[in-house]
Amino acid sequence: MNSQKYHFKKQSFFKFKVICFISFLLYFFSNNLTYAQNLQKNEPNYLIPIGNVLQIDAELKNIIVREISGKSPFNLGDAIVEVGGKPIDGYADFAKNLCSLNPDDKVDVVVNRNGSLININTTKDILEKIHFNNLLSGFATLTYINPDSKEFGAVGHAISLGSSKKIPIKTGSVSTTSDLNIEKSEKGSVGYINAKRNNTIGSFTSNTNFGIKGKVSNFDTSNLKRYKIASLDEVKHGKAQIILQTNTNYYKKYDIEILSVEKQKYPESKSFKIKITDKELLSQTGGIVQGMSGTPIVQGNKIIGAISHAVENDPSVGYGIFIGWMLNN
Repeated sequence: MNSQKYHFKKQSFFKFKVICFISFLLYFFSNNLTYAQNLQKNEPNYLIPIGNVLQIDAELKNIIVREISGKSPFNLGDAIVEVGGKPIDGYADFAKNLCSLNPDDKVDVVVNRNGSLININTTKDILEKIHFNNLLSGFATLTYINPDSKEFGAVGHAISLGSSKKIPIKTGSVSTTSDLNIEKSEKGSVGYINAKRNNTIGSFTSNTNFGIKGKVSNFDTSNLKRYKIASLDEVKHGKAQIILQTNTNYYKKYDIEILSVEKQKYPESKSFKIKITDKELLSQTGGIVQGMSGTPIVQGNKIIGAISHAVENDPSVGYGIFIGWMLNN
């Protein structure tokens, strides 16, 4: 009798394990199917890869610690949320609160540091020694324009500053550039691009993990080629090309090699590893430089992604972000 009960319990436990396993598989595959369906539903069929070096200007939602002198409880990139219990919405709010304090008054300041709210008890004197700003300006590359919606994507990674990752943007604009001045990359040192700002062509407020997104309003794409959007499993090892603005303000394809491809099921950075092989580009830039983030990558007649990171020890090597993650993040 006892052995029969034991046998029955073993069978029940086994069936329970089988049911749990099947339930897990159904949940896992249904989630992946739903995610894939959402990607297909939201994605356009074609994009226009651009490669224009942009000047990006933005007003931030918070004022940010940009420079610290001497010993300070603040970190570079801290975003000011409250001063003395009062919310701070821009530089005017901050200046008004600061002016109301006496030099030695103690005041509680709440900052957003790496996504965590931290309370700092400090004085007006310490606050006045810190350089704050709510403006941002820099260079990056325009990855794509959707020819139907006029939506654009650029940069290939979040705009961050110090401890402030993915900085919230109040208003932002992108402008075309000319007269590129390139400081070449060398082993152990990533170079950079400077350029002359020309015409404002679009605006943005979205700063995602995989770049900025907005709309263009003054950029003619009528004579530019449309490329089909690749799926990640269509990205192959071997030859590919990037499209980038030249010193003479034209766009040109340069040869690269896809060294490896990550099997990513969900949005992640560094989807594939790349190497710049084009001798002309290497002679001009030494590899990947700051300002090339967002440079579109094409393989055959498909756009597969954008440059997102350089490898400092070998700037001819870097990483690309899959185009699907840029579109749907």
